[in-house]
Amino acid sequence: MATQPAAAKIIYETDSLYHHIVVREDDQGKRFLAFNRARGDQSAVVPGHPEILTFAYTKTAMAALSFLEREPERMLFIGVGAGSIPAYMRLIYPHAVMDLVEIDPDVIRVAKEYFEFRPDALMREIIKDGRVFLRTAPYSYDFIFLDAYNDASVPFHLTTQEFLSLAREKLNPGGVLASNVWSASINRYFNAQINTYQEVFGLLYLFQAKNTGNYIFVVTKPEKNISRSQLAGKAKAVPVPSGTLDLTGIVKSEFTPVPRTGEPILSDDFAPVDVLRYQ
Repeated sequence: MATQPAAAKIIYETDSLYHHIVVREDDQGKRFLAFNRARGDQSAVVPGHPEILTFAYTKTAMAALSFLEREPERMLFIGVGAGSIPAYMRLIYPHAVMDLVEIDPDVIRVAKEYFEFRPDALMREIIKDGRVFLRTAPYSYDFIFLDAYNDASVPFHLTTQEFLSLAREKLNPGGVLASNVWSASINRYFNAQINTYQEVFGLLYLFQAKNTGNYIFVVTKPEKNISRSQLAGKAKAVPVPSGTLDLTGIVKSEFTPVPRTGEPILSDDFAPVDVLRYQ
């Protein structure tokens, strides 16, 4: 989530089955996708330039690639937005098969029509709830990225112990899962999410996107204990396009200690997302 640019004008607006979709464009040609005018933008893209990651959290998300032991063959994205993250990942891993899961077909349509998102032959578009898809997915993955949001939060059924256990089952040995999570300042169940990830995966790593309320949660299968300096060294081997991203610098500056928390573990029987969010 990011503050809306004051100079951006609306170029498209519609109500879909799941969202109120608004597309804005500023005077430099940058475009922004929002689901709620009051809560900022979900995505930002410079159309025709997949090598440019605009939002800080999208850059920080690439730190998760430093945990990979080998080039991923199959990747899963739950929540597509304007498509900036899978488009950038394609530049890094040109041969990876990517499953793009998005519950709202209008989001995919808008990504193509207004953000020049161009899925290729190795990208499979799946219009389905992310949890429903995972339950029956015929594949397992080397990398999973969770970035599904409605206009106010991550849907509760994508936060629980049961969902994360399902996601862990679908990770290959050596696999990495990363998730975009809002901070405690705007997300009352942030600490409960920390406990839930730790319950399912063991060790959890946090990266706070610079000057934002976004964290990237990173977990591995099996869990691995790696220091900031070790991870910074591994970041040098990630083949990011030249000049687009200082991944080593991001790892060094945004690697954040995991706080101790006393919140409950979120489960299908206890996922008080709405209650906690508005306390």
